[in-house]
Amino acid sequence: MATTSSNGDRTGHGLPEEVVADLLSNDTRRRALSILADRDEPVVVSDLAAAVLAVERDIEPAAVPDTARDELTEELFTEHLPKLTATDTVTYDSMVGTVEIQRYDAVPTTNR
Repeated sequence: MATTSSNGDRTGHGLPEEVVADLLSNDTRRRALSILADRDEPVVVSDLAAAVLAVERDIEPAAVPDTARDELTEELFTEHLPKLTATDTVTYDSMVGTVEIQRYDAVPTTNR
């Protein structure tokens, strides 16, 4: 089990407020970070996409249409994961296609 500092950061170094504000400026990223923090384990990117859409639509992840899931999976790969991995907020394991939260200081506090 990883240790977490008092501000929720596993590394012991908090992100600058401007960086956190930028990461949380997008609804999809906020939802994805909250879901990853709640699960606290690696999540397959397409499953994360389904979970984000399920929250947005107030439905079960299994009810998310495949086309919507595929579109958001692509959006996660092209827009959101690059920002999140560049700040070490999440790690992406390309061998198994999973993403995992690393920095809890960027997770929206209203959802934790």
